[in-house]
Amino acid sequence: MIAPNPATPLTSNVNEPAALRLYAAAATLVTLGVYLLTLAPDLSWANAATDGGELITAAVTLGIPHPPGYPLYVILGKVFSLLPVGTVALRFNLLSAVCGALAVGVLVLAIGAYHRGRVRPPVAVAAALLFGFAPLVWSQAIVTEVYTLNLLLLAVFLLAWSRAGASGWSGFWLGLAITTHLTSLLMLPALLVGHRRSRAVVGLTVAGLALGLTPLLLLPLLARGDSPVVWGQPTDLAGWWWLVSGRLYAANVQPALDGERLLSLLRALAFGPAALIMARRTAGTTVGEWVVAIQRQRSSIVLAIIALAYAAFALVYGATDAAVMLLPGLMVAVLLLSPRLAMLGRASLLLPLLLVIWGYPTQKLSGREPRALADAVFAAAPPDAILLASGDQTTFTLWYFHHVEGRRPDIVVADADLFAFDWYRARLARQNPAILVPVADDLAAFQRLHASHRPFCAVGLAAPLPAGSPSDSRPSGGAPYLNCIERVN
Repeated sequence: MIAPNPATPLTSNVNEPAALRLYAAAATLVTLGVYLLTLAPDLSWANAATDGGELITAAVTLGIPHPPGYPLYVILGKVFSLLPVGTVALRFNLLSAVCGALAVGVLVLAIGAYHRGRVRPPVAVAAALLFGFAPLVWSQAIVTEVYTLNLLLLAVFLLAWSRAGASGWSGFWLGLAITTHLTSLLMLPALLVGHRRSRAVVGLTVAGLALGLTPLLLLPLLARGDSPVVWGQPTDLAGWWWLVSGRLYAANVQPALDGERLLSLLRALAFGPAALIMARRTAGTTVGEWVVAIQRQRSSIVLAIIALAYAAFALVYGATDAAVMLLPGLMVAVLLLSPRLAMLGRASLLLPLLLVIWGYPTQKLSGREPRALADAVFAAAPPDAILLASGDQTTFTLWYFHHVEGRRPDIVVADADLFAFDWYRARLARQNPAILVPVADDLAAFQRLHASHRPFCAVGLAAPLPAGSPSDSRPSGGAPYLNCIERVN
């Protein structure tokens, strides 16, 4: 069967044997070792990680990155930024690797708890490592992004839920996960499954969920700081809700089937040989077994629905990095299907090794394209210039090197795309009292205000390449351009 024995209550408190904990620790260390060998050495655009410069700048300066604001990531990122290791960007890549490796270790424990000891530790490790070395997961663990932190929190949620069903702890961990990515809301149906439905349990679950959401209350405090990266105006209720609800990206949800997008998602999900083995074994389950599972094991049905919900959302989400929306659903699928590897016994541990051998050449990152862009732009920019940057790759990259590494303190880096927002113009003026920022959305007026005393430069990437799949290690972006209008005397 896929799901736990229905004779064992979902709410029973199961303590993993010491052997399983040791296996989980070993899986964590092995995964972290591979991630470190392939870690991006600097700020990277690979694997659709164009938000990296913005996330780092916001965390180092205790600001607010793009919606929903990621306050927990900001706090953890600030801590990691203090590590005496390499560049600041490398430290944030390390944060992704550590979170991803820990997620794999916790997933081992979750598999053991969910299947009530019917999955032997080597098989649980093999299943978790297959998840950790799946190209899509691996790709996000070696660059600066929020997804592995989200996976770690969801793995802890699945562990707590597998042990005790809906509870204060499972609610708490899910609440924290929601603050790191809104798609974690798709996990809420899991809290409806369980044998204990007393008011006390419901109350504790709701209280835990609310407590887990409390990092979102930090957003008004972060907005009052001096960070150059503060999205929105979360100092009032309307502004706070605009930020945490992710309303800015609602237009990306396009409920229309796209064959090309479907193929892209399928490529991103590639498991290699492991996928074929697990799928074949699952397809071989008899109709009678599936009927019994449906009748007796509601938890399996709920998890299957959750995994499918993540897949459906990724299919209708019209962003270039939509494939990463599959990650939590992939984790849930591995949790459900892990018993299918039992047919291989200890030999199942060879499958993750095959994935590592297969994926290492493409996952090994060494490029430093963002630094090359910053070098070129900062070398060419006139003294005291105002750089009007277009595109996330350009703007977020220049933010990092300007605000975090402290390069070219004489210039101002403004975002041409965000200039349309009142809150951005107000923040730009607050951060740069020496320049004049028009009240209205008028870039031409912004240029005219500085025509006599500061060079005004448009900067970006010419003919940027398509971002591609998040698991595509090739960086995207064309040649940089810098067009300046010198002072008019």
